[in-house]
Amino acid sequence: MTEQKSSSPVLIYLAGVVFIIWGILGLMDAKNYVDVGYQSGDNNDIVYIEEGSPADSAGMLMGDVIKSIGGIDANNNKELSKMERAKAGDVREYVVDRNGEDVTLSLTFTELNKKDKSLNMVAFIIGLLFILLGIWSHSRHKSVLSRAFAVFALCFGFIFMSGPYIAAGMLNNLVNSISTTIVIFSFAFLLSYLLKYPPESKQQKLLYLPAIIAALMVWVLNFVQPDGSGTINMVVRLFFGGVIILYFVSSLITLIRKYMRSSSEDRSKKGLNLMLIGAVIGLLPILVYFTAGYLSPGIDLPGNDYVFVTFVAIPIFFTMALGKVSRT
Repeated sequence: MTEQKSSSPVLIYLAGVVFIIWGILGLMDAKNYVDVGYQSGDNNDIVYIEEGSPADSAGMLMGDVIKSIGGIDANNNKELSKMERAKAGDVREYVVDRNGEDVTLSLTFTELNKKDKSLNMVAFIIGLLFILLGIWSHSRHKSVLSRAFAVFALCFGFIFMSGPYIAAGMLNNLVNSISTTIVIFSFAFLLSYLLKYPPESKQQKLLYLPAIIAALMVWVLNFVQPDGSGTINMVVRLFFGGVIILYFVSSLITLIRKYMRSSSEDRSKKGLNLMLIGAVIGLLPILVYFTAGYLSPGIDLPGNDYVFVTFVAIPIFFTMALGKVSRT
């Protein structure tokens, strides 16, 4: 197969370096992360409490509805975003509605536990692997297909890079908007790459439309910061979750269709066997996790904390497949 050559990979290199530096700064800042140990739903209701966490120690209960944090209304997103960053040892007052009565709780923030710190490091390593393999593949093959893979790999790698803490304000809003946009488009780039992968499928004109709409919502919400409500939170969660699941499912369907329509010889020569193995190992557990969280926020599935580790199969097997198809 004759691959059309791509332009210089300088931009790919530059983006990769920026993303890696971002991740390293996040690792350096990880010592300042604090643990709270709870998750809240669309209406600020507590849907999950980790045993032994600060929330558990403070007496927070499942079903409590957070009314205020540090004296600020829990729905006042603008003021909440201006709160000083909590440090380990800080105490913050929470007022929760418990069965119609206001209950005041004092939550003492603690450092991240060893498990969470190790998960941050594992996430960084997986992100680094995505980025490095994306850069290496494009520098080696310099084709349109390898560029599509590199763009997808870099953006997916960025998902795992926590980044440093940035004080509240316009810069914080800007960085959050850019970061979330990259995350959203990473799933669109995955589908785009699979459509380009031989045998190439026709690119859909509206492929990026859901990602564009989601990104626009992010920018508006980050800069306008309307007061939160159960309805707004639910709409945002359902839409974002729906967009991600849409791209996930479409990507799997695209790959499976190409695999089923190819001969045994083509599956091997074009690396479709490797692609399918990487997708099944890497994507299916994540799809189950996202779908479960989408339908039941706060659900505690077995292996919840480590489900993202399966992602490591994607850059490895996809890189091997790209090498095979580039040699044909």
